[in-house]
Amino acid sequence: MNKAAAYAISSFIVGFGLWILIAGLYSSTPAVWIVFALVPIAIGLVSAFGPS
Repeated sequence: MNKAAAYAISSFIVGFGLWILIAGLYSSTPAVWIVFALVPIAIGLVSAFGPS
């Protein structure tokens, strides 16, 4: 159960980063928002698949 919760939290973090990425593509400065979106995406992926 703990592992399932950890994966759910990690997927939420990645999803939040993807939401920032998609919203940033339609903004006036998409490059800045893409860079900002990479941070939560990277954190979520490392949290899900990194060393435990």
